[in-house]
Amino acid sequence: MPFALNTVMSLAKMGWAVDLYLWEKPLWGRPIADYRDLLPQNVSIQFFTESRFGLTGRYLERWLRSRFKQRKDYHCVLGLGQKGAFIGNVLAKANECPLIQVVDEFPSNWPQTMWTTLEQEAAQKAAMIVVPDPQQYPLISEELGLSQTTPYATLPNIAAIQPCAHDIDWHLRFKLPKDSIPFLYAGTVDTWARVPEILSSVADWPEPAVLIVHSRSKGEVDAFRQRYSHLENHRIYWSDQVLSQDELNSLVAYCEGSFALYHNSGPHIEYVGFSSGKLMRSLACGSPVIASQLSSFSFIEKENLGILIEGGSEIPSAIHTLMGKQSEYRERCLNFCQTKASFEAYWPKFYEQLIQMTGNQLES
Repeated sequence: MPFALNTVMSLAKMGWAVDLYLWEKPLWGRPIADYRDLLPQNVSIQFFTESRFGLTGRYLERWLRSRFKQRKDYHCVLGLGQKGAFIGNVLAKANECPLIQVVDEFPSNWPQTMWTTLEQEAAQKAAMIVVPDPQQYPLISEELGLSQTTPYATLPNIAAIQPCAHDIDWHLRFKLPKDSIPFLYAGTVDTWARVPEILSSVADWPEPAVLIVHSRSKGEVDAFRQRYSHLENHRIYWSDQVLSQDELNSLVAYCEGSFALYHNSGPHIEYVGFSSGKLMRSLACGSPVIASQLSSFSFIEKENLGILIEGGSEIPSAIHTLMGKQSEYRERCLNFCQTKASFEAYWPKFYEQLIQMTGNQLES
């Protein structure tokens, strides 16, 4: 998640030693070498091997509690996600230091389990809550049962984009027709992202627009293509290539626009806003978006960064509107991300609060 990665990198670049605990197997999708390429040397990566032990429920809770309650010498702990909040709370209690809880998903989005309760308990003891979009905090605060005086900060979920080391001809890479204009869907290939609507709309797109569907999961792509084979079209190009961050950013910037569509299943989606990784990455790469008509996406229309739509039938018209206007949209998108949605713009306020909560220990 870009805003979590940016937080780790920002703390490390300021000189602090950071232990980064990751709930995944080494070599699962992204090998440790990829993290090492991204992170400074003063970030120590620790993988949760428990993720492959098959432990669940109270067994997993007890295992994690026993594993982390003895870990000392932390001045501050940041926890992301339900298990991250629980482990962060254990570590903060053991070290008698502040817990900063990073909440990127509404608790109501998930089934009510013991982890829901443990996340809520951690939040109610947290020194500060961090959300990717300020619109989210009032409702998240209510769902977590927080005091009205609980401090919070915003850190947008926006990728730090570095220029690609070399130009990539994506027309050549994907064997696209020479005069085609590519639009991109990148991310999880599933119905909640309204991918079937995108696919079924391609037949009505204006020429010479084409669609690239990219996911890093070959199994996911193959299963979806088989399930929705009736929507296949010669103007749809599928990709399951493993792309580095630079390559992915290059692809996003290369395309005329990107999709960020969601089925509105409740507050978690209605208020997704700056949490939407695909939407924010697209804007940060200078590529406009075709996004769902959500209240938290109203800034897209206000700042003229793309098109908001209600249903799939509006996609061809949105494609027509964006085609041929790449340069003017690019300028607006980049300007927005460098000013109003900049991670760097929000960081000083967060860091000031962090220093105050740690009693200036991080500055000593």
